Amino acid sequence: MMVAIMTVTMASAQDEQMRGQRPRGPRMDRTEMMTKEYNLTKEQQEKVKALNEEYSSLFRMPGRGGRGQGMRNGNGPRGNQPNAEGKKTDGQTGATAQNGQRPSREDMQKWMQEREAKQKEYDGKLKNILSKDQFSAYEKRQEEMKKMRANRQNRQFRGQRNNN
Repeated sequence: MMVAIMTVTMASAQDEQMRGQRPRGPRMDRTEMMTKEYNLTKEQQEKVKALNEEYSSLFRMPGRGGRGQGMRNGNGPRGNQPNAEGKKTDGQTGATAQNGQRPSREDMQKWMQEREAKQKEYDGKLKNILSKDQFSAYEKRQEEMKKMRANRQNRQFRGQRNNN
């Protein structure tokens, strides 16, 4: 019986790997991921860890519980929860609801520009820590992630449009 259970468990784990799925379990923090992906030295790890802590709000994903809150509490998209002042947010952008109104396009653009500026600051500091090859690999990975996000947003947009 035990052999059968172990065999099924191992086959299931291999099947997940074959499909390219991320294994279940604790998430790797950003510094660990970067250490593994870019082969950081101990000195680089310490500097990157400090940098990642300084810019931790930049890496939070909107609406992902412990991973971050985006504009929630006045800090990114998505919401419908009380913010730090106990005011409800609008559920779409996370900005404080005022008569159920979403924030203006200008407010959203301002938030996005601030986030872009922070990302450029982070990248500039990271460039001083990583070697040329490591930073080149980092930039390549950032471009891949940007394409993945754009594809996901396009699929979501098409789905919303087809449902209306």
